[in-house]
Amino acid sequence: MPLLFTDACWPVFLEGLRQLFVELDPVGCLKKLDYYAPCALDAVSKAASLGIVAGAALLKVPQILNVLAAKSAEGLSVLSLELDVLVFIASIAYSVKLGYAFHSFGEQVLVLIQNVVLCLLAYGLATPRDGRRGLRSAALGAGAVALCAATPLAYAWVLSGVSLVANIGSLVPQILANRRRRSTGALSRATCNMRLLGNAARLFTTAVETGDAVLLAGYGASFLLNGSLAWQIRAYAPRKED
Repeated sequence: MPLLFTDACWPVFLEGLRQLFVELDPVGCLKKLDYYAPCALDAVSKAASLGIVAGAALLKVPQILNVLAAKSAEGLSVLSLELDVLVFIASIAYSVKLGYAFHSFGEQVLVLIQNVVLCLLAYGLATPRDGRRGLRSAALGAGAVALCAATPLAYAWVLSGVSLVANIGSLVPQILANRRRRSTGALSRATCNMRLLGNAARLFTTAVETGDAVLLAGYGASFLLNGSLAWQIRAYAPRKED
């Protein structure tokens, strides 16, 4: 069965193709728009979800490369990075417990890995180095995984609520630090823009595929906060002299 279609929608797709290209009846297709539209939206949503997962493999790579090139994590809020890790742990656990398809949250797994890499870089490049902070963070992350795994299904909504609060907590310190310094340091414009686009796409796919109000609230908050970061990167960029 094609990846983008459910068992119910595949025959509808074939019927639409036959009506368009065999019967040559586009007017008839338009008249049956209410019949074709739900399956078309579902297919577009799945395609967008797969695109988001594929794009997530490179989401934080520009940021990682910026840090490596500068040999500095200046401009990055370590607290934001740490909270971001907790955001994804809780959000992934929520989706797994509710049995959502991997394509609806797979990008979070990939971004979680990249966030851990950024945390390790931030610890290693800090002056002076603080190995104890890295160990404390590792212990906290392991505890968060264990706690999420032990959370009963009936209270799974708590995980998404924690993810939403941690998400706000992870981005607000970065936004405030940027405002205080009037600079975004090593923050990557490409990474921020990709996150903003991914948030917008996830709002669409979640509305179509699950309609989960808690997830929609989380992605909506992420969209607004990442939009603020994107604006700061543009506003605080060095002015080119004429």
